[in-house]
Amino acid sequence: QDEVDYFQNSPSYGNVILIEHYNQYRGQTLYTLYGHLSAAFVEVGDIVEMGEVIGLVGNTGQVTGPHLHFEVRLDENKYGSTVNPVLWMVPYVGHGVIAGQVLDVSGNYPSSLHDTTVTVRRVRDGLTQSTTTTYLYLNSSSDINADPNWQENFVVADVPVGTYDVIAVVDGQRVVERINVIEGMTNWVELKPEPRPTDEPAEDES
Repeated sequence: QDEVDYFQNSPSYGNVILIEHYNQYRGQTLYTLYGHLSAAFVEVGDIVEMGEVIGLVGNTGQVTGPHLHFEVRLDENKYGSTVNPVLWMVPYVGHGVIAGQVLDVSGNYPSSLHDTTVTVRRVRDGLTQSTTTTYLYLNSSSDINADPNWQENFVVADVPVGTYDVIAVVDGQRVVERINVIEGMTNWVELKPEPRPTDEPAEDES
């Protein structure tokens, strides 16, 4: 609204549309949010259909240029309930999505692995396709939440079909897993180091 600069106590969104969906996901209310719009074509209380144009991309709010800010929220209508929207969108033709977990040797995700760099490298030429980081959990309203289905802690969007090495350094070990990205699919990978060999006990020389 022209006379209101804030949405949910944040000036960041600019002109924003929030849709509450009729269909739920695993019993949780599903919301989608569209921010930084130059114009909105719907009003509070409108019912919208799939494929309907609801607004125009813009640069309102706190932005560095025109783009669409898109969120998927589960259960509660607040920023702390967002999940990664990449897992809710169909990738481009000829592309897929890589989702996965970076774990320690025991299969856990301790805070020491938060913000770990994950590199996706093409096997055919050894060049880096993309990099991302694992999610941060800071016990705040801005937590990044894993999808309830995937339980991932990183996602790489729109990866061209092909064979890739997915790489991370976990507890000082370089972990590499090879993955074939299939068109239109979310392709799963787990990066977990092998147990380190233990030193043999010294023999008693007495």
